[in-house]
Amino acid sequence: MTTAAVFAASARRLLSTLAGAGSAELPVSIGHLRSLARAGRLADIDAALAPHLASHSVAAISALSSVGLPDRASALLATFRNPTAAHLNALLGPLLRRQRLVGLVPSLLAAHPSVPRDAATEGIHAKALCIATGADSALHLLQRESPPPSLEVFTSVIDSYYKQRKPHRAEQLWREMVEDHGIVPDAAAHNVRITYKSTAGTVEEVKELIRAMREDAGLQPDIVSHNGLMRAMARHGRLDEMMEVYKRLEKGSTAAVEGKSAPDCATYTCLVSALCKAERWSEADDIFYEAVKRRKVADLGTTRILVRGLKEAGKGRAARRVVIGLRKKFPDRFDGPWKELEELAGITGEEEDGDVEGEDNEQPAMTTTTAA
Repeated sequence: MTTAAVFAASARRLLSTLAGAGSAELPVSIGHLRSLARAGRLADIDAALAPHLASHSVAAISALSSVGLPDRASALLATFRNPTAAHLNALLGPLLRRQRLVGLVPSLLAAHPSVPRDAATEGIHAKALCIATGADSALHLLQRESPPPSLEVFTSVIDSYYKQRKPHRAEQLWREMVEDHGIVPDAAAHNVRITYKSTAGTVEEVKELIRAMREDAGLQPDIVSHNGLMRAMARHGRLDEMMEVYKRLEKGSTAAVEGKSAPDCATYTCLVSALCKAERWSEADDIFYEAVKRRKVADLGTTRILVRGLKEAGKGRAARRVVIGLRKKFPDRFDGPWKELEELAGITGEEEDGDVEGEDNEQPAMTTTTAA
């Protein structure tokens, strides 16, 4: 379950690069390791991973870092005789999602000076600096000659300037990347511009960037591009157009649905959030149901708004079905703050789907306005 409505295109690309490098799935579930980490059962984590270190070394390092144990991941990396850049990226990449730990990336890099680096490593380093202390702190990575600045580094810094609401500086770096260094922007770089305009521009500006990406650069817009367009439409109240974009994605070919244009967690967060804001509760509920079927879930904050809104709109059974569906679909991850949804929906004990079937006929809950 994603924890943020929008995750930077550059960081998402870095993490997908990392996932591809260590594509062999770890036989131990991350949810189980996370539960052990929360309980402080470190010896049990070591025991669970030990049988798989030889065959899943990259995935094991990534898992330790993902559950908030970068020190153990770093120690494990140090035990390998011939570690690769994939091992190093598995240690560093997951930290980009953790504000509290992302500042460790430079020191972890320094702790493993002999491990090979690649373009993804440099991008992770730049992104970590940008997240921790701002884009200016990563500029030195663009100024050194060896290794020369990569597309990944430029994209990370440009993205950070956009997020700091410094679009002129971001565009200046874009021109420097293309004109001075001869670097050709890829889809992820174009998506950084689209993502910024989705939060600060018009729908027409986002459409123009997507057109330029497709027609001028010869690149196929992906789900990040489409999410940007839907987010801009939501901001400007053009929800019917937003839903049309989503329906086109759903009706795409099998290759498109399963590939780069498949709706992701950010898609469903955008859609459900916008529909909730417009109090289109039945549509929001339907979209959320589609997300769960695809194992893609809106973030916790949006899910909480949906559950509360359904209940207050007199759709208490629908609110309970949302929570019970999540609990059944993601039993190993339905813990911590997600468990609070049960209380919000009014669920007690082990209530199941059969206990909440039927039409809602409850009266809307009293709000401050109606009580007055």
